[in-house]
Amino acid sequence: MNRLNRSNRREEIQLALRDALPIMLAYFPLSMTYGVLATAGGLHEGIAVFSSVWIFSGGAQFMLLGMFASAAAPVTIVSTLLLLSMRHVLYGATMGPYLANWRESRKWLAAIGLTDEGFAVISSRATLGNVILPSYYITFALAIYGSWVAGTAAGTGLGSFVTAELAEVLTFALPALFIALLAGGERTLPYLAAAGCGAVLATLAGMLQLGGVGLIAGGLAGATIGHQISRRRSERMNPVQPEGNSERTMR
Repeated sequence: MNRLNRSNRREEIQLALRDALPIMLAYFPLSMTYGVLATAGGLHEGIAVFSSVWIFSGGAQFMLLGMFASAAAPVTIVSTLLLLSMRHVLYGATMGPYLANWRESRKWLAAIGLTDEGFAVISSRATLGNVILPSYYITFALAIYGSWVAGTAAGTGLGSFVTAELAEVLTFALPALFIALLAGGERTLPYLAAAGCGAVLATLAGMLQLGGVGLIAGGLAGATIGHQISRRRSERMNPVQPEGNSERTMR
């Protein structure tokens, strides 16, 4: 029995590393870009790496650099980062039922993997009916987390050699990652409506110089619209029969 458990655990770890590899390959250069921009912008190397260890959120960290550059007040920085990270609460609530049998300590550790890309992979696996085991999830989470931190550390060593012009070009790395994820995602009406709504609101907020408000509003509105469209389409495809008709059918 122990040999069987070890074999299953080994298979889960191998599967987790295989699923994490594409995200790791995307995270490393992106976080390295963050490390380069942070150091080039005057942020201490240790603080830049610590921000990846503590925050582990590309959108929040790149926005952090912008707020530091504009000398934003500490209260503004903290409140903006908290609002931008609120979506992770929804991620946790979604994954909670799939991890109900886990020990509490493992649930806390699993929170590391709730990035946008990590959640997309894990939730897809869960909705397909696969049991999410700690050996799989924690291996996956630590792999993508380690890639992000390692990339930041590598980037901080290159920051002093990067010119301002090149640093400006590198700021497109984060939007490029999300565009790639969108292009490789589903092309159903709910997903396209959610993406379109989010893009429009975020663009309008950017034009009005509202900062991170557009990202939050766009994400919430897009997700709501996509969910509503998906639910209505599901109701049309599977209409609920009245109780009277149901009884007649059974008779």
